[in-house]
Amino acid sequence: TVLQTIKLKKIALEDETFLKEITDFNNEYGLTCNRELLIKKRVKAEICELEEKENVLRNEIESMEHENAQLEIFQLQKNELKQDLFTLQRKLKDIEEEFREAKYITKQLETEKINISEKPQTDPEYKRLKKELESYREVEMENACEALQTEIEFLQMLQKKYNVDKEQVSPSP
Repeated sequence: TVLQTIKLKKIALEDETFLKEITDFNNEYGLTCNRELLIKKRVKAEICELEEKENVLRNEIESMEHENAQLEIFQLQKNELKQDLFTLQRKLKDIEEEFREAKYITKQLETEKINISEKPQTDPEYKRLKKELESYREVEMENACEALQTEIEFLQMLQKKYNVDKEQVSPSP
């Protein structure tokens, strides 16, 4: 009796829960209403979801293609810059070589300059020419001396003649 009542309530509760679960199941899968309409809605929703995913994927592909194009441009610029760097390194190497050559030549010229500046004192040809020049100077001085002596003699002769002429013009007392 009491036990039976509890059993009956328990059975009634289980029946009610079972019926509720079946009703929910039927509603969820459209077993009680128009099933085709529900399937169409679900298919449409799934199609919309797939189209959205497709659009997202297309945008990602376009973005990747754009990034890839930019990457290719950057790669070309990088290659050009590498080529420019190689050219500049080669020019630098050439300039450094020219600088070393110029430095070497300058050193040689400085050594030659020192040798040349010291050479006149030790060069036999220089010594010979210096002696010859000194002898010419002595000869020139001798010639100049003789010329001056001749001129002095001439002037002395003129002086004497002038004195003689002067004595003849004025009588002596």
